[in-house]
Amino acid sequence: MTAFHVKKIVAWITLIDAIRLDNDPTFYNSAALDVEGYAMVALLVAIDSTLAPTDVRIVVQFSDDGGTTWWDYEEGFWASLYWEDTATATEIHKAFVLPVAGFDVMRICAVATGTNAANYFDVTVKARPFTGAYMGAHA
Repeated sequence: MTAFHVKKIVAWITLIDAIRLDNDPTFYNSAALDVEGYAMVALLVAIDSTLAPTDVRIVVQFSDDGGTTWWDYEEGFWASLYWEDTATATEIHKAFVLPVAGFDVMRICAVATGTNAANYFDVTVKARPFTGAYMGAHA
């Protein structure tokens, strides 16, 4: 008899749904995502820009009090998820895996600079928490 380990996986959850970051708003905070009991979260990030805004940053935040206070996660490459408009002039699609073990809730904050009504970023972020180990390598 072969034993299989079934991993706890949920469907993709859209945290930021094609939000336009122009002069109003210049940032957007997603709703909180319950990650209690999960080890990892897979993130899909899509960003497109029009004309020449300056840059956009994706900030992962965790809360220790159910969403009242938020803490920026700045471990490794998560501290520098920035893209300039030249990189997003043709829409980009990026995938990441984030460790979340030990945290209860998380959210994504998208922050843009150099935007106005004509120069903007369109941002979409999806998440999928899961249990189990991720054996990724970074160059």
